[in-house]
Amino acid sequence: MPRKYSPNLSVCYLTPMAFMQRKIIFTFLMGLISSTLWAQFGSADVSENSTVARDPVSFSHQPVLLLKFTPTALIGRDNVWQVGAELAPPFGKFSFNFDYGKGKGSSSWNKSQKANHPEQKTSIFRGEIRGYFSDWYPFYALDKKPFGRYYALEFVQKNLEYESNPEVLLYTGATIPGKKNYHVKGVERALNLKFGKHFIVNRFFFVDAFVGIGLGQYSNSPTDAEVEQEKQAFTTKPPVREFNYKGLFLSKTAGIRLCLAL
Repeated sequence: MPRKYSPNLSVCYLTPMAFMQRKIIFTFLMGLISSTLWAQFGSADVSENSTVARDPVSFSHQPVLLLKFTPTALIGRDNVWQVGAELAPPFGKFSFNFDYGKGKGSSSWNKSQKANHPEQKTSIFRGEIRGYFSDWYPFYALDKKPFGRYYALEFVQKNLEYESNPEVLLYTGATIPGKKNYHVKGVERALNLKFGKHFIVNRFFFVDAFVGIGLGQYSNSPTDAEVEQEKQAFTTKPPVREFNYKGLFLSKTAGIRLCLAL
């Protein structure tokens, strides 16, 4: 329904509160522009002293094994305790990272997930192949794996078990809740292209930050009934976990890992 405007409201006046908000926004933008210009003019001086400014951590040997814990996996849709390891052999251009995690819906930080599926059990496996590439400093001492920035191709598989009570469609077109809960098993698989970087805190502790995007496929079906799966349209949102759905989705991933370098 179109909105109706009164003729006596054709002129807009700023209240003192609105004027103050605009003043604050203007001050913030001017400060941001000034700091950006200052950084641009001062970049030449910084580049001349970059060798002195960077004080790289010294290593007695190149780490070949990194033990990892992913705290951000605890706050996602499916909270899991995820641990893993990266094997970085001293030869070749690639390293290999593996993670495994388990969780339950009753301890999820997602309110909707915790309310709808407290009984859900989740297990997840991640495997990726990584390639490290040169930092912006070509002759930087920590310029090879497992230091600095990397790109990776990641495969993810998530196995789900939960209860579902599908609605019953009546001839009148209305729906009513079903009388039985079905045990549903779901699988979500994805192939992601990732970009990340190891931030070196000290010789034994790294922080692995990453972000990625890819294509995923999901499938849900009950174990105690024979039903035909319904194919859903491609979605950019998290997969729909219903009684018997399947389809493709846009996979998105981001997080940090805490690493112990050995």
